[in-house]
Amino acid sequence: MESWGPAVSGAIGGALATLLCSAWAKWVPTFCNRKGADTLLRQNRAGIILANLLFFAGLGLAIALYAWDYFPSNDWRGFGLGAGFSFTAPLVVLPLSALVAGRDPREALVAFAISQKTPMVALYTLLVSGAVLFVASVTSLLSP
Repeated sequence: MESWGPAVSGAIGGALATLLCSAWAKWVPTFCNRKGADTLLRQNRAGIILANLLFFAGLGLAIALYAWDYFPSNDWRGFGLGAGFSFTAPLVVLPLSALVAGRDPREALVAFAISQKTPMVALYTLLVSGAVLFVASVTSLLSP
C-alpha cells in the first residue's frame, strides 16, 4: 500500500490544478490595445518561446547546481538562482523582444499570460517574486 501514496498524491494534485485552471479562466486576458488573443500570440511567438526556454533552462540550472555539488543540499541559494532566473527571464525577455520588434511591451506580457492561461495578477506576482528571489540569491552569493 505504500506505493499508492505517490499515485494518490498525483491524482489529487492534478484535480486541484484542473480546478484552479477552470476558476482562473475567466480572469485570463483576451485582448490588449484592441488586439485579440490570436494576434497577440502570433506577434509575440518568438519572445514567448524564448521566455519558456529560459524558464526551463533556469530550472535545469538549479538541478545542475545541486547535482554537481556546487551547493550543499541544504543551501537555498542554488534553488534561488535557478528558480529566480526562471521567473526573471520572462520579465526581461518579453518586453525587450517587443521593443526590438517595435511593439508595446505590455502586449508581450499579456500575450505571455494568454499563452500560459494565467491571470495578469497571478503572472506578475510570480514573476516579481522570482525576481526578488533571484536578487536575494545573487546578493547572498556576492556578500562575504
